[in-house]
Amino acid sequence: MLKALIVDDEIASLRTLELLLGHFEQHIEIIGVAYSASEGIDKVTKYDPDIVFLDIEMPGGSGFDFLEGCPHRNFDVIFITAYNNYAIKAFKYSAIDFLLKPIEVDELHEALEKVIRRRYSNFDGRNKYFALFENIKEIIPQKLVVSTNDKYECLDVGEIVFVESVPNGTQIKLVNGSQFLANNPFGDICTLLEERNFSFINPNCLINLGMIRKISNKPEGNIELKNHELITVRGEYLERLNHQLENISK
Repeated sequence: MLKALIVDDEIASLRTLELLLGHFEQHIEIIGVAYSASEGIDKVTKYDPDIVFLDIEMPGGSGFDFLEGCPHRNFDVIFITAYNNYAIKAFKYSAIDFLLKPIEVDELHEALEKVIRRRYSNFDGRNKYFALFENIKEIIPQKLVVSTNDKYECLDVGEIVFVESVPNGTQIKLVNGSQFLANNPFGDICTLLEERNFSFINPNCLINLGMIRKISNKPEGNIELKNHELITVRGEYLERLNHQLENISK
């Protein structure tokens, strides 16, 4: 059974979460509540929780202040927020679990399942919090967190050459030549990267436009990347690629 700490200054929200967690009493035991970031830090030291349900906006210190006050954290975090603001984008890029208020029991169940799987598989989740602190400083997140078989990998978005759908996940190639096989579905990664000047070159591959050195349009689109790798693009994908590059250059 996982030990849970709730850190939230809103009494109504806290009580609602306690009631909802009652549906999962076989897996979760609430071992404490805190009404501020500083009180939460004290109770982490006292109770050593496995999971913390953490509000973002609190008087006297935010949820991020709480995390920075727990540098040796061994717990998972599920953020709770009433605001669908820029922080949500940082959460998504950093693979952080979060719930929007009012909390839906199905969404709570999905978030808990993820945490339970990680806790019982000894999955190393520390990298995603490093990425979160970096991304939360940026209007446009610069770090992308993906999961491999046993941990999270924190990648610089600007160093990704392309991502490609493969039978058992998503292959990611970096400019330094290294590659990662991510467990993340290809479509989930594409949703994030399409807004970052990445473009499809076929239905199963998304390329970083910033990595393109030049394109030869005849007789077909041969893309030369900055690492001198050649990739062929045809038809509507070539037209779309040229259009996007023209817009970037304007």
